Amino acid sequence: MKKCFFIVFVFAMSLSASVYAQNAKSAPEDFNDFFKKFNSDKKFQVTRVIFPVKYKGNNDDFELADYTMTKEMYKILNLNNKADEKYLKRTLVTKKNKVTLQERGLDSGIYIDYVFELKENKWFLKTWIDQST
Repeated sequence: MKKCFFIVFVFAMSLSASVYAQNAKSAPEDFNDFFKKFNSDKKFQVTRVIFPVKYKGNNDDFELADYTMTKEMYKILNLNNKADEKYLKRTLVTKKNKVTLQERGLDSGIYIDYVFELKENKWFLKTWIDQST
C-alpha cells in the first residue's frame, strides 16, 4: 500500500512540476496583438484594465492631481482610431515590461500618456496621465 501511494505521489509531483515548467516558459503576450484586441473588443479591454485604475489629470486650476476610477465609471478607450491621425500624433515608448502610448495633439492641447504593464506574461492598462489643456 505504501509503495502504491509513493508511486502516485511521485507521479503527481512530476506532473505538477511539468505544468509549472510549461507555465514558467510561456512566452509573453505580443504587445501589438494585445493592443489590436484591446481596441477592438470592449469586453476584452475591461478585463485588461487594473481596477480601480489610478490616474493623473488636470484639475480646475490646471494642476496635475491624482484620481481613482472604478470599473463602473470606466469608459471604453479607442487608442488606435485612424481618423484621429489628422490632429493627433501617437508614439509608443517601449521599456522592458512597460509600454507608454504618448498621444500629442497637433495644434491642440492634447497631451496624454497611457501606461501598459506586462504582468504574468499579459499586458494590462495600468494608468494614464492626462496633462491636456
